[in-house]
Amino acid sequence: MKILACLVSLILSLVFLGSCKKPQQNSLVAHIVSEPDDMHPTNGASAIRAEIQLYTHMSLLRLNYKDGILIPCLAKSLPQVSANGLQYTYELKEEARWDDNSFITGNDIAFTAKASKCLLTNNTAVKSYWDNISEVTIDAVNPKKFTVIMKRPYILNTWFWTDFPIIQEAYYDTQKTLLKYTYTQLTDAVYIKGKKDIENWATEFNSPKYYTNPRFISGAGPYKITKWDKGVSLTLEKKKNHWTKSCNENWYCQAYPDKIIFKLNSNNASTLLELKNKLIDISTQVDFSSYFELSKDANFTKDYTMRLTNTYNYIYVCMNMKPDGQKHKKIFNDITVRRAMAMLTPYNQINKTIYENNVKRMVGPVSPNKVDFNASLKLIEYDLEKAKHLLTQAGWADTDNDNVLDKMIDGEKVKLEFDINFMNTQKQWEDLAKQIAESMQKANIFVKLNPLDYSSFVSACFRHDFDMSIGAWQGSAQPEDYSQLWSTTAWANNALNFSGFGNTKTDALIDSINSSVNEQKRIALSKQFQKLVYDEQPYIFMFSQTRRVVVNKKWENLEVYAEYPGVLLNTLKLKD
Repeated sequence: MKILACLVSLILSLVFLGSCKKPQQNSLVAHIVSEPDDMHPTNGASAIRAEIQLYTHMSLLRLNYKDGILIPCLAKSLPQVSANGLQYTYELKEEARWDDNSFITGNDIAFTAKASKCLLTNNTAVKSYWDNISEVTIDAVNPKKFTVIMKRPYILNTWFWTDFPIIQEAYYDTQKTLLKYTYTQLTDAVYIKGKKDIENWATEFNSPKYYTNPRFISGAGPYKITKWDKGVSLTLEKKKNHWTKSCNENWYCQAYPDKIIFKLNSNNASTLLELKNKLIDISTQVDFSSYFELSKDANFTKDYTMRLTNTYNYIYVCMNMKPDGQKHKKIFNDITVRRAMAMLTPYNQINKTIYENNVKRMVGPVSPNKVDFNASLKLIEYDLEKAKHLLTQAGWADTDNDNVLDKMIDGEKVKLEFDINFMNTQKQWEDLAKQIAESMQKANIFVKLNPLDYSSFVSACFRHDFDMSIGAWQGSAQPEDYSQLWSTTAWANNALNFSGFGNTKTDALIDSINSSVNEQKRIALSKQFQKLVYDEQPYIFMFSQTRRVVVNKKWENLEVYAEYPGVLLNTLKLKD
C-alpha cells in the first residue's frame, strides 16, 4: 500500500507539473527594417534612433501622445515665459538622477545646449534647431532652476526640447571644458580655431565609441542599451532601481518589459514568416501586402491585434534643383521639367499595387491632419500628354531618334536620363522606383534605378549627390518650422534641404512664420508658404503614410497614436 501510495503521489506530481504553464519571458521583440545610423546622444538623424532614445534618454519636455500637447518630463512643469517671449524659466524634478545617482541639474541643461551648438560637434543636420538659444543661466541658489534665454521669439522655443535628450556634463565633459566658454565663443569659427582644449573635447565627444558601443551610451531613461549585434538586433534592458519608479503615471517613466529587443529584418517574406511563427511581438513597419495577407489568416488574428492608423509622415520624390552640371546634369533646375515629372508619376497605380489603396495623396509638405494645411491647393494628377507638352515647351526633343529626349545645355547635348536613388531597406521603395521609371519611359525619359544602403543613401542626400531621390519625412503635431527642410541655409550647410529650394523671399517668409506668436497669423503665413513650395515643385509629393500595427495579444495596454513611433513599447504589459 505504501508503494502504491508513493506511485499515486508521483503520478499526481507529474500531472501537476505538466499542467503548469512555463513562465513567459518579459522580453518584447520589436521588428525594425533599418538600424539606427548611430546612437550618439547628439550626432544622428534616423527615426529609429529617435525612437530608441525615447526609452534610453530623457528630455526636458515630452509630448502627450493622446492629445498632442506638451507635458513636462525632467522639468517640474512647463516654463514660466517672460512678456517678451525670450526668457523661459524651468525647474527640474527633485528626484531626477543620472545612473551614478548624482542629481540632474541646470548645469546638464547648459552643457547639452553648448555641446549641441559647438561648431566642432558633428551634428550638422540638427544644429540649426539650437541656433536660437543665446545662453542658459543657472539660479544662484537652486541648481535645479535655470533660465533659457532666446535670441528671438520662435514658435518652437519650447517644443524643440522634446526632440533632444539631456546629456550628463560629468560623463561627456570630465574636464568641464565647455564650462570655460560662452555660447558665442563656441559658435565663432575664428575664435575656436586653434583652441586645443575645445578641439580635444570635440574629438573625444565625436569619438566612434559613443556612436555604437553600448558601454559608452549613457542616458537618463529607464532603459539602457546592453547589446548591439550589427545587422541583427539591438537590445535594451530595464535599469534596476531607476528614479522613474516615482513617476510611473507618465508614459516616459514606464518600463514594463524587462527587455526590448529591436530585431532587424528588411525582407518582407522573412518578416511574414517570423510573424506567423510568433518570433516577433510587434511590428509597425510590415509591408502592405504582408499586412493584408496576415489580416485574412484566422489563426494569426486569433493571436495578434492588427490596426491601420494615420500618421503625420509622408513619402516624397526629391529633385536636385541645383545640380553641379557635371556629374548631375542641369535637368531639374527647370520648373517646367519638375512639373512634368510630377505629371508623369502614376499615383493611382502605385497606390493600388503597392499600398492596396490604403494611403492618401499629399499635395505639399503639410499633413491634411494639421490646422495649417492649405486645402486650396489642387492635387497634380497623372497626365502623360500634358507632361510631354511641358517637356517640348522646355526644349526637350528626341533629335537623334534613340527614344530618349535630349537638349543642348551649355553647349553640350544632354540626354533626359538620370538616376533615382532609394533605400534598399524595404521592397516598397524599389517597387515605387520601378513604377516611376516605367511611367517616365513612356515620355522617352530613361531612369536608372540606384538602390543604396541607409548610410549611403543619407550621405548622398546631404552631399546633394543625386538626381532624383525617394524618401519619407516624419511629421508631428508640433507647429511647422520650415527652415529645417526648406531654408537656403539648410542647403548651403548640407543639412536637410536636399533639393536646393528657396531664395531670399522664402527665407524671409520662414522667418516670419517662426517668429509669429499670433496663431491665426502663423496659419495664414504657413498656407502662403505651402503655395510657394507647390508652385516650385521641388518634390513630387506622393502619399501620407499609413502605419501598419501588428501586436501579439499576449501584450496588453496597447494604445496607437498618429505621432511617431505609433506605439510606445515601454508601456506594453505582458499578460499574467
